[in-house]
Amino acid sequence: MTNTSRDSFVEDNYDKVLDAFTRCGWQEIMDGMSDKGYASISQAFHEAATRAYDEDDQSKGKVLRLIAEACSMTLSPEKRNNPFGPLWVVEGTRSIVSDDFTDAEIRLFGEVFESIDRPLLKGRLAELVWVRAKEIGVKTFLSVVDSYMQLPLDADSWHSDIEKCWQRAIDLSRMIGPNGSNRLEQMETSMVQAIKSAKVEDRFFSLRLSQTLRFNRLGESEAAAIAGKLECLASEFGATSDFHASESFYSSAASWYKLAGLDDKCTEMTVAQAETYVEEANTRLSSNSPSYQVAASFIENSIKVLREIPRAHRDRHQIEDRLQDLRSRLSEYGRLALDEMATVAFPPIDLSESIERARAAVSGKTVLEALVAFANLHRVSAKKLREMALESLSNSPLLAMIPKVTSSHDGRVIAKTPGIKGTRPSEEDELEIEAEMARTHYGPLVALNVQGVILPALNILNVEHRLREVDFIELARRSPIVPVGREILFGKALAHGYNWDFAASIHLLAPQIEHIVRVHLKAAGVNTTNLDQNGIETEKGLSALVDLNETEAIFGEDTRYEIKALFCDQLGPNLRNNIAHGLFDDKQAQSVEAVYAWWFALKLVVNTFWNSLSSDAANQQEEHKDEEDSTQI
Repeated sequence: MTNTSRDSFVEDNYDKVLDAFTRCGWQEIMDGMSDKGYASISQAFHEAATRAYDEDDQSKGKVLRLIAEACSMTLSPEKRNNPFGPLWVVEGTRSIVSDDFTDAEIRLFGEVFESIDRPLLKGRLAELVWVRAKEIGVKTFLSVVDSYMQLPLDADSWHSDIEKCWQRAIDLSRMIGPNGSNRLEQMETSMVQAIKSAKVEDRFFSLRLSQTLRFNRLGESEAAAIAGKLECLASEFGATSDFHASESFYSSAASWYKLAGLDDKCTEMTVAQAETYVEEANTRLSSNSPSYQVAASFIENSIKVLREIPRAHRDRHQIEDRLQDLRSRLSEYGRLALDEMATVAFPPIDLSESIERARAAVSGKTVLEALVAFANLHRVSAKKLREMALESLSNSPLLAMIPKVTSSHDGRVIAKTPGIKGTRPSEEDELEIEAEMARTHYGPLVALNVQGVILPALNILNVEHRLREVDFIELARRSPIVPVGREILFGKALAHGYNWDFAASIHLLAPQIEHIVRVHLKAAGVNTTNLDQNGIETEKGLSALVDLNETEAIFGEDTRYEIKALFCDQLGPNLRNNIAHGLFDDKQAQSVEAVYAWWFALKLVVNTFWNSLSSDAANQQEEHKDEEDSTQI
């Protein structure tokens, strides 16, 4: 990727450029931008800069161009440490990012942002200064939060950039702890009030605000009032046959009533949401172009929603009778019955102790110590998993004898196991033993560790260490396990996960994990290809590679098992194959398995790097000792 080249004009003419800011006319430019986003603001400043250069006012043109470039970057609130990305990337080149600005340009922004009274612009420049500052200034940090908080909360002004800025303000307020608590309360109050004042004409504005509140665990004390408002809006939308809006608002109202502890109202909203789907199905069938296929999809959605209602609340609303009626309609429309769509609920597990231990393990350490601790928060023992599987199969022999079918998320049968042949598992039951390891023990273990260990610790790392993509690329470059020429891809993948973008991370990591296995097998002299009868040589896939005895010898029993269980086992998340064949959907991309796969890759990179570093240090110490011994002789 080619960086935008920078000249030394600001550094060489700093006072002139600083003076030019006061007369560059930024106020007039921003006056026409009250309802615009950063892209429009950037374009306006670019045009003003071009006019200044045409008038041969280099200093004015430069400061206007700098503001334009600062506003051109995209904001990704979820990337806590460096939220700014390029506006465009084309054929190896890209637009500007925060690292491209020179120190003199950042210093210029630091001197001028306090005099700006337009929150979008002030917040952008202040945050750019904070992101690039080597020492975090609390005053600058708070200026970012306060600027974003001043952005209007109304449907007419609300757009994507303002929504991102509010989300960013919430995240930053939490990062600064007690100093941000008052600001967090102010934002919570403002957003709740905006929801209460919303009208149907505002469309999805109040819904998006409520989602932001839920995502950030805010507004809980006003949950009943928020739910009531969303219910009223849902009813009004339904009266005008705006089914999509009505369904969305009923769904959100149900979740808020649940949060308020009003289970009966929650059930009532869920029923209303389901009936909205039925009404839409009826409307589609009575239209000029009726479609049974489309209608069936809405009936299916209705069934899914109704099945979410706990059995304790079904009798009052005659849910079972309604479900039977809807299934009959679904059958009439030529769709498959959904009798197997069952959700098994387990009692909640208290993870508070493991969360606190995970946080303590990485907190207050240097960045390298924290990464090493984070990479070793959890370890899988394939031997132990096998022992647990054998025990569970032995304890429930009748259940273990029953053949089992594994279905994918879209209903396809992807694996079958025959069950054990006797009352206790034997060598002949290896397939059933591996299946028991995966579905009963490894899968839940992954979920528990992601929720109770990995994510809580990652949250602490984000707050205490602002690692950038270049840092992870350097880490990958110095790790012996990462093949030459894959450092950037691996570094980018690890950086995405560190910034909670697990969808991007796993799509980069899955093929690179396969390449790691292949490269290290080849280095050990193992044949990793197949030769067909026509003399065409093709590489073996990951599924075949992990089953080689040499793979366990090179990577160890535990690592080999996790690579197989995560990336190429049909009984598990099967990440490599699902990604390669386009079977990975939005939900799976943010699943606990995707998070764990990122952490697993980071573990491989960090531990091999740390081991090589420790080995080098030991060798140097030994060499130094030999020199001393030689001197003594």
